[in-house]
Amino acid sequence: MDLKTRLHTLREQAGAAAPGTRAGKPDGEKSPSSAGLQQRLARMRAAGAPVRQPGVGGADPAALAAELGAEQVAPGVLCIDQDQGLGEFHGAVALPDPGSRVRVPGLPDVSLGELAFVDTEASGLAGGTGTLAFNVGLVRWHDGRWCTRQYLLTGFAGEAAMLTALADDLREPGGLVTYNGSSFDLPLLRDRYRLNAWREAPLPGQHLDLLHPLRRLYRRQWPDCRLATAEARLLGLRRTDDLPGSQVPTVWFDWIHRGEGRRMADVLRHNRLDVRSLLALISLLAGVVREPESLGADPLGAARIWCRHGHEERALHILDAANELSGPGLLELARLWRRVGRIDDAVAIWERLASEGCPHSLEQLAKFHEHVRGDLRTALALTERLPAGDATERRRTRLRRRQKADQDGCGSTR
Repeated sequence: MDLKTRLHTLREQAGAAAPGTRAGKPDGEKSPSSAGLQQRLARMRAAGAPVRQPGVGGADPAALAAELGAEQVAPGVLCIDQDQGLGEFHGAVALPDPGSRVRVPGLPDVSLGELAFVDTEASGLAGGTGTLAFNVGLVRWHDGRWCTRQYLLTGFAGEAAMLTALADDLREPGGLVTYNGSSFDLPLLRDRYRLNAWREAPLPGQHLDLLHPLRRLYRRQWPDCRLATAEARLLGLRRTDDLPGSQVPTVWFDWIHRGEGRRMADVLRHNRLDVRSLLALISLLAGVVREPESLGADPLGAARIWCRHGHEERALHILDAANELSGPGLLELARLWRRVGRIDDAVAIWERLASEGCPHSLEQLAKFHEHVRGDLRTALALTERLPAGDATERRRTRLRRRQKADQDGCGSTR
């Protein structure tokens, strides 16, 4: 079977539009305008999107919708909207004002209301063309409230309709916020859009994956950096009776194969907590990267976040103001002191750490005495204390040669 035939078969199994179309629209034509979800999906169905029986094994999508308080927006697709107002709490943290500015390295200086917070639940955890996002949740500021919208597939045939609706929801936001989304959620969505004949996934260009900054800030302080750990330690939110993520695909396949939907509400609750936690966490993150010790974070992790995005001056300020720094933190502070020309401050750190046998500090001091002070004797003495190795031997040989040349040339004892 050639590649074209295989892709055609995969699209048919997923209920996608025929090749040469994009969610029921000819290539190059724009997606439907945002005139209301029902109207958009109605136009898509009229344009020829496939309609199949959404459930098997006696499944009743209408009954499931009623049980979940959802609306059937297309064959095989349910939509659930829940709103939260300003001042309402997620754990011990109040939901932030949408006008609050996001000043996190790596993300443009935008307001929270301009972002979308997204999380997916997938039919499998290994990825590949056989894995689809059967539940997509997102939080956005809408009509004066934080709106949590969740799409749920009740059958494979609904995927094209769900992706079209999701595309309209993501048209306005200026950026996405996820947790491990760069490795999982976004590649999954891009693959599903591609398999449904979209030329390009309609996702905002700016993306902040909260896992990476939180891992830099807390990997030395926490046993792990799972979202549940961040919720418990930063948001005061401890999930009780939460469905483990590893069981989520099983619940959906119980519905697909046997029409068993009694645990689907647990899936939606799990997803809803995930996306709301993203909103609460980002409002704290901006403060943590500026004053890491205020929330028990690692100053070195915060400094490295700033350095990664070209803000070494702020990184230096954070490390210099820290109450206590580990050896790696002190080495980074010394590096930054040297970068700004405060070599004496850097030397003081290297001397402190060299007295404890730190090889990097011994090497830096040897370089300082050789190239800045021209003190070859001290440089050689420091080199002799370095761990054995080819680099150490080359340095030692060069210093001895230079020292002998100086002695032969001018009688210097150095």
